[in-house]
Amino acid sequence: MSLVCPHCGSDRIRSASLHAPDGIRHILLSRPLRCRDCHHRFWVFNPIKPLLLLTAIGALIGMTAWLALDQRAVFPAPQIPEQLPQARAAQGDAEAQLRLGLRYAEGDGVIQNDKEAAKWFALAAKQGLAEAQYHYGLMLLKGRGVVQDYHAAFSWIEKPAQQGYAKAQYSLGELYRYGTGTAIDKARAYLWFNLAAAQGVEAAAKARDNLVWQLKPEQVTAMQEEARRMSPAASTTAPTPTQPAAAAPTVKP
Repeated sequence: MSLVCPHCGSDRIRSASLHAPDGIRHILLSRPLRCRDCHHRFWVFNPIKPLLLLTAIGALIGMTAWLALDQRAVFPAPQIPEQLPQARAAQGDAEAQLRLGLRYAEGDGVIQNDKEAAKWFALAAKQGLAEAQYHYGLMLLKGRGVVQDYHAAFSWIEKPAQQGYAKAQYSLGELYRYGTGTAIDKARAYLWFNLAAAQGVEAAAKARDNLVWQLKPEQVTAMQEEARRMSPAASTTAPTPTQPAAAAPTVKP
């Protein structure tokens, strides 16, 4: 189908250039033409342009969706924090009190607050929860959120240690070793290091092995026997050191 000028009817038509004032509809959907005789400029519908436009829109949507999925894979949606166990802790739930104390101690989901941590540790500790007793003892030992009190710290750490709580056993060994809150007793320190080491506390095993050479063989034997009584499952104990024979004195003539 030949094109004719709508103004003069001439079929001598050529393509014309686009201009900014032409409007978005003409630019996207039509083709500009100009009559060679009367120089009239007019528009005709171009079926190729809508197809190109739809293809470009589809490509843009696809690229946007791909980028959104890629961003979601790199930056996963933030996890909704677990609700604070405040209500159950206030009702006397020892486990909730311990968890709340740990959050205040570490600043996990709340503003870090040693005083609040010590308060909740103390409440749970008084209900006999071994882990809470241990953490409350540490607060007393370090003076975090409470007045520093070595004797009270020793008393609270001793309770979970006697219940078999490995971390408390190691800490109790350290208290005996350096005489913190109690008299220095390296034999008892060896005992608690041995019990903690039997539960996999590597620092306790190193402390035990460093301490064994400072004890008499009968002390080591007695503490190993007591450790076996306190922990029947403990299958390995520290070796008993052999004492070197005393050198005979040299008599000068």
